[in-house]
Amino acid sequence: MRKLLFVILSCTLTLPLSAQMRYRVQPQAPYSGNEAWLEEMAGRNRFAWEYDADFRYIFDNREFTPSHDALIPSGTLNTLAFIPTVGFSVQQSQRVHHRLAVGLELAHDMGSQTWAGLATEPVAYYDAHVRTRRGLFEGLAGMFPRRFHEGEYTEAFISGMCRDTDRIVEGLLLKWRGERFFAELGSDWMGKYGHDRRERFHVMSFGRWDATPWLALGWTGAFYHYACSDLASNVIDNHLLEPWIKMDAARRTSWQELSLRLSALAGYQRDRAHFEDLMLPVGGDLILTARRWGVELQNETYVGDNLLPLRGLANPAGGVYGTDLYFRSPCYDGFYDRVQLAWLPRLNHYLTLRLAVRAHFGREGFLGWQQQFSLRLSLDALRHRDTLAGRCL
Repeated sequence: MRKLLFVILSCTLTLPLSAQMRYRVQPQAPYSGNEAWLEEMAGRNRFAWEYDADFRYIFDNREFTPSHDALIPSGTLNTLAFIPTVGFSVQQSQRVHHRLAVGLELAHDMGSQTWAGLATEPVAYYDAHVRTRRGLFEGLAGMFPRRFHEGEYTEAFISGMCRDTDRIVEGLLLKWRGERFFAELGSDWMGKYGHDRRERFHVMSFGRWDATPWLALGWTGAFYHYACSDLASNVIDNHLLEPWIKMDAARRTSWQELSLRLSALAGYQRDRAHFEDLMLPVGGDLILTARRWGVELQNETYVGDNLLPLRGLANPAGGVYGTDLYFRSPCYDGFYDRVQLAWLPRLNHYLTLRLAVRAHFGREGFLGWQQQFSLRLSLDALRHRDTLAGRCL
């Protein structure tokens, strides 16, 4: 009887103890007095709900001379675009942050008598930030607003019209920000193979190194693959690389910017089915910018080969090559000069305003002019004023 009681008592004490040893969380290392370690552990795996709203109003009136082939079609873009998103974030540690958001782009062209196309594109993306001793890495994947691109892409790469009408990127974007260096690499999957729809994707890259407070070196690049469909078997390569140097003399003056940007452009284009020879257009671009009191005067001059040699040629699937092949401004066809006068007031960190007038000149002389107005309000910038470097600007 005593042996039986001893066995029962032993099992009663041993089983709970073994279960506790099996499932309990292992204690952390004892505190050594390092406050950074405490802060790291306190901020680990924190969950928070996310919400954002981005509002844009875009007005762009284009008036171009028909006698000069009207390289840019005349017309008016008058659009409201609103992108609300909801989601959540996880602060894995003081150095690693994850964000997941879903939403919808709502856009309306003023004057259209229907709201049928109000919901234009879905938005769903994953956004991660990793801070290191040397800088900040950010990676995005999914369908996200084009405003996440922070690189300075001239209209030799992507026109203002393309930016204002194709506002959602579908693909990936990787960014690195150091003390004096920034670089990004992004891909936009623009077409899936189909009967009359070509497979196509666009890769863009930008880099900038601030060698001194007044001198910066960098590059801009684009790789565009325009592939096949059931109706067209030809594949076209359209690539462009631009190394550049920028000097800004505004430091220690009352001017906001007094800069000169000089670059060389080298293209690689080939229609693999119709032209055996490569097309290697080259040219040079000079941008002069002066800005003070929020008023900016800028002049851009391009001299070189035609950066759009296939534009206007027959497409085997019907029609001609145009904006489906080239996203850049069509004015870069040998000689192009653009003068811009803009007002960019400093309202606050979450609201931006731009009012501009542009005049375009080509080999034939005056080509046309534009009147532009844009307004953007970012709720994300308002809610996270102190962390703009770690989120979308």
